[in-house]
Amino acid sequence: MCNIAGYTGQKRAAPILIEMLRRQQYIDGGRCTGIATIHEGKLYTAKAKGDVDALLQQTGAWELPGTTGIIHCRPSYNMLSHCHPFTDDGDTLAIVANGTWRDVSCPAFTADSNAIMEDYIARGMTVKSLYKSDMGTAMKNGYSYHGSELFALMIGDLLKKWGAVSRETMLNAMQKALSARPADVVVVGIHQDLPDTVTVGTVTRPMAVGLAEGEAYIATTPIAFPEDVSFRHIQYAPAASISQVTPDGWRLTDKAIEGTQAESIDYRIAAAVYARMEKILKEGPASLYDFDAWRDWRDLWQEPLVDCKYANENGCLKPYAIAIYEALWSFYKEGRLRSRMPLPEEKHQFLKFWLEN
Repeated sequence: MCNIAGYTGQKRAAPILIEMLRRQQYIDGGRCTGIATIHEGKLYTAKAKGDVDALLQQTGAWELPGTTGIIHCRPSYNMLSHCHPFTDDGDTLAIVANGTWRDVSCPAFTADSNAIMEDYIARGMTVKSLYKSDMGTAMKNGYSYHGSELFALMIGDLLKKWGAVSRETMLNAMQKALSARPADVVVVGIHQDLPDTVTVGTVTRPMAVGLAEGEAYIATTPIAFPEDVSFRHIQYAPAASISQVTPDGWRLTDKAIEGTQAESIDYRIAAAVYARMEKILKEGPASLYDFDAWRDWRDLWQEPLVDCKYANENGCLKPYAIAIYEALWSFYKEGRLRSRMPLPEEKHQFLKFWLEN
């Protein structure tokens, strides 16, 4: 589970993004970290192997200019070339993503993805995440790539083809990219020509939006949001939705992710996940990986589901991560959630949670 944060408003984005990521990174993440901001029509990025502290020690991330930006950390693949954000071929836009290909891992998905990337390479595009691979998912040249980079290249290519960058074309490009490769993901993007706009495309993974006066925050969990900000509205983006945040608010569009149908999480699912997590956390400290909703909690997940054109026999995509994060946020708001950073000798470096009554 990668962690994401974004900001647009009147304040300098980099310090806000860094502190939001610090508040959530060990829920799951901390091995690869990166940030992107926009200032005066230019995209700025910084990446590092390691956590937020490594990013600050190894780069000038804290000093990046601009009042709009995104940040990301991931829990695996400690490789600089696989750090988010990923950029398009012209380094004009950046995206961060959270998710997995687990439930769409099928020959058709791999073949369609590789065909798109092979076309880009043939056209002379630079693919920064290439690595030699002997897996069955490699391209014809024997190389593979980070799946999230394909989203950046697709969105950038569409915008270039359309010849104009606007809020509307950015929304349309996000819609087309996710329609081409729907999976258990959320994708967040910014473009240097849109200095006050963050575009969000979510299929199943969580992305919370917090609106305040003249500014907007997004994050994998609202636990990341600053406590000294008076939010007038906080809500998770719905499954299979395309939206944008600006300092003026949040535009949730009716643009459909093609080949994908979603049902919303209702109160019964939310209550069942809450109760099961409450029982586990009362018994003692647990990490995110002690909540096996996608695998062991299938009795809770007859519905809702997200059905897409690549869903395989492992089961249709399900927004289980949103339910888990909503329950954690509820415990946090109730003042019951306690946590501690991982100890150095612990094998799995994830934040430990428990509940106090």
